Amino acid sequence: MKPKQHTGNCSGHAAAALAAALALAAFPVAAQGTAKGGAASDPAAAALVRGFEDKLNLEGLDVTNTFTFVQKKAAETDRVLRVRIFRRDAVDAFTLIFQFPDSEKGKGYYRSKDDLFLYLPSTREFVYRNRKDDVGSTDVRTDLFGKSRLLDQYRATLAGQARVSKWDCDIVRLDALQLDVSFPVQKWYLRKGDGLPVKVENFSASETLLRTSYYVDYQDLGKGKYIFTKLLSVDALEKGQQTYLTNDAISTSRIQDYVFSKAFLEEQSR
Repeated sequence: MKPKQHTGNCSGHAAAALAAALALAAFPVAAQGTAKGGAASDPAAAALVRGFEDKLNLEGLDVTNTFTFVQKKAAETDRVLRVRIFRRDAVDAFTLIFQFPDSEKGKGYYRSKDDLFLYLPSTREFVYRNRKDDVGSTDVRTDLFGKSRLLDQYRATLAGQARVSKWDCDIVRLDALQLDVSFPVQKWYLRKGDGLPVKVENFSASETLLRTSYYVDYQDLGKGKYIFTKLLSVDALEKGQQTYLTNDAISTSRIQDYVFSKAFLEEQSR
């Protein structure tokens, strides 16, 4: 059963959405200060994080969907990848299978809680990976697709407010509490009203900006749950490099337990 599509302010055809996302990327952001905080998360910042995680974590739902990646690099032809994802947040697990191009077909990831494995059909082996893996060498990391547990990994503090495009946003700064995280420092721009992310900045430990992601549109799955349908990730170090991500064929039908296993992932490449 496919949920009813929710059309937000940036919905439309892919080309129009990309143009809107690029405009959003160029829009000046007026931040009002930065706070680093102490050892514990600021209660107000933690509440904002829990607020959007409650909406984007999909406990109670099985979700199957297809992501298409379009990676752009300066002076190179666009690179397109397509993956199918099976997700069950109730057990913090997902299975990701590459479908296109043929050079990637049969590869995949299986995640169970903190354990992430990359399956390589050429050698028929599973390689243990971590959250820092970029999917198919794009600008999108694997932890984007599963259950989020940011307060287990980061200290959250308020970092002011900003206007991003036409949205007034609260800014939450996250400083890593452990080494196995995607980025040591992050800033999340959460639009006032519904608390959903509009923009995320990822930094190195020395606070060099590495990449910026823009959440262009969401789909309402019902019961207070949302999933993003369009996202733009811009590499801050490689000029002209970015990945545009679209999410479609979304289903909330029950998924067989067997799908969340290494055996299933290996079976798909035969």
